[in-house]
Amino acid sequence: MRSSILMAALLLGPALPGPAQVLRHSDVVFMYSASAKTYEEYGATVLAWGGTPTPQSLANARGVRWFGSVGMVTEFRAYHSRFPDRYEEGLCRDADGRPVKVPWLTDHQSKGVPYWWCCTRQPLFRQFLRDRVVETIQAGAQGLHIDDHLGTAGGLWLGICFCDRCLDGFRGYLAALPAAELEHLGIRDPAGYNFRDQVRTWIAAGGSGASRKATGHPLWRHWSIYQGRGAAAFMLELRELAARTAGRPVPVGANAGLLWPGHLVDYQALDLFTAETDHRAAGRQPSDLPLVAYRMAESMGRPYAATASGGDWAFIKEHDLPGLVRCWIALSYAAGQRLMAPHRQWCHTPEKGTHWYDGPSARFAPLYRFVRAHPEWFDGYATHADVGVVIPHRAYARNPRRWFDLCNSLASANLGYRLHLAGDEAVDHPLDEPGLAACPALILVDTNDLTQADRDRLRRTIPGQRRFESAEDALAAIVPAVKAEAAGPVRVLPRVRSGAAVIHLLNYRYDAGRDDVTPLENVRLTVNRSALGLTRASRATLLTPEGGEAPLEYRDGQVTVPRIDLWTLLRIEP
Repeated sequence: MRSSILMAALLLGPALPGPAQVLRHSDVVFMYSASAKTYEEYGATVLAWGGTPTPQSLANARGVRWFGSVGMVTEFRAYHSRFPDRYEEGLCRDADGRPVKVPWLTDHQSKGVPYWWCCTRQPLFRQFLRDRVVETIQAGAQGLHIDDHLGTAGGLWLGICFCDRCLDGFRGYLAALPAAELEHLGIRDPAGYNFRDQVRTWIAAGGSGASRKATGHPLWRHWSIYQGRGAAAFMLELRELAARTAGRPVPVGANAGLLWPGHLVDYQALDLFTAETDHRAAGRQPSDLPLVAYRMAESMGRPYAATASGGDWAFIKEHDLPGLVRCWIALSYAAGQRLMAPHRQWCHTPEKGTHWYDGPSARFAPLYRFVRAHPEWFDGYATHADVGVVIPHRAYARNPRRWFDLCNSLASANLGYRLHLAGDEAVDHPLDEPGLAACPALILVDTNDLTQADRDRLRRTIPGQRRFESAEDALAAIVPAVKAEAAGPVRVLPRVRSGAAVIHLLNYRYDAGRDDVTPLENVRLTVNRSALGLTRASRATLLTPEGGEAPLEYRDGQVTVPRIDLWTLLRIEP
């Protein structure tokens, strides 16, 4: 073991930075492993889903920080091969006791056995996952990535899992509830409560013409909290196991797509999110939706490395739209995050199942090399927010689309926002009072879904802070710190540090027919220097992927950018 760790240290160079800096804003992250030539072409610095490393793959990735991946759903073949006679012990079960297939892996089999969803409460499957973590770290991975990190809880929408282990644990959860809550739920004997029988009876009571499903049962919310807490506890176990195996702290990431409710329950076990994220490729236009995920990660104090969804990549492949992907790349870095390099991306449609997209590196790699060549424009800067949005997790889980629409309305008006996620029974994340106090304005919606402690925090008066009950009210009253006048749609994303700001300008005038943006000419910006903390600002510098740095006339908060192709950066400083 020691020799393999030593080899990894020699091949990979310096150790990872501390958890707060596990990803830099200027990092270039790969999803899957590639050749040394491809890493060099893109300027790769991090491999997020690297599998179990080998001496040869580590050598190919010299200088790239390697996160070895372990899958809770995708590694069924390895689990089945290890326990061919006992594998059924670890399967999730629906209310009728039947196993459940992984919906996006229905075209996969292991020696004729479908890819079943496995239960992370079952000892046999837990042991398999622990062994995979140990194997991955001993092979020399510097970090750990967990795919489908919620395990059993990730399949709640399928109506699982009703195995005996899950039922036994739920009895303990119920027994810990207050007596008044048990009375309200009609549960007199939590120690003898059989949720599986109750669900089956409840479904049958709906009659043959009813469409009742387990997920509609009155106790399903408590069942979801219970399963989410179990997922979080197991992830903490795996995190500790990785550190104990390595003899040092090991940074842990997961495929935590934050646009999907439920994926924050184990955030305390994670140092970063490396996740599939809906980019709405079928709309054939740049989307502001990924920005919601980026801001959510920021609210949790974790960096985010995104890829698009399997459906997005299938659409890009079918319609040959690499220019749209370039818009995604620019948005990710302008938001202070990063889109993983589009090298060998997983595609999925119901008709074709799993297939792969290998896009033209000549269209993508220059953008990543641009970021690598100018780290001082990215590292050390933070999101400027004209307004903060308090988002109760309970309300978000109930209706995420409402929050997507709210945030997207702010983004389309170039009103910079930060999210302030307020936790609940499933996500332990109280509101951050200093962060709230730093906001010049707040949007407060669904405050009844806040915990009492968070409601008390919001009752405290903050001098000068304006508060709004809707996005519409905020949009009518707040002037953005940077206003843009342009002949077409543009997104303005200011990022600040002490005494300086970098304003990212994204051209959203994308033409799907040409698969490219139409340049915007003479875009006029009005900059509120005080709002950006730039009281001594006097110099502006322009940076583009196409033309490098150039000075720009800046006077009395007014500046005109002569041309925006895909992406232009404007730095204002003393």
